[in-house]
Amino acid sequence: MKKAVAVLILGLIAPLLTSAQDLTSLEQMRQAAQKGSADAQLEMGILYEFGYNMPKNDVNALAWYQLAAEQGDPLAIKRRDTLKARMKPDEIEAAQKLSQELAAQKPQVVTTPPVAEPAPAPTPTEPAPASPGPAPETPSAGSPNADKPSTTP
Repeated sequence: MKKAVAVLILGLIAPLLTSAQDLTSLEQMRQAAQKGSADAQLEMGILYEFGYNMPKNDVNALAWYQLAAEQGDPLAIKRRDTLKARMKPDEIEAAQKLSQELAAQKPQVVTTPPVAEPAPAPTPTEPAPASPGPAPETPSAGSPNADKPSTTP
């Protein structure tokens, strides 16, 4: 019984979670299409033509297909022509107007010079020792033990 209730609750919640992901994906797709991605424009056309997660709308579909077709996308050209064949002249005109409006909304790419990295902060230098330590013993050249190893640890 508990398992059945858990499955039922999961079955009710899962579509809500999927729907949120779909809305995020749709928004990202729309933004990419508005920025000029022919692939995204084709996808938007398909989504509108077949009504996936949005109302079926041939005018919007044709507008997006038109934008992708202008960039040479072969599938968009085929979908545009197929859709146009079954639409009324006033719908085609509305789609062309919408396509022009969408193209006008495309953000212009502005190149800005790269921002220079800030210079690293100076690191404090270590202070010199107050008094130098004793110098290591070096055998002098004339010393009789110069060639013998030292026995001191």
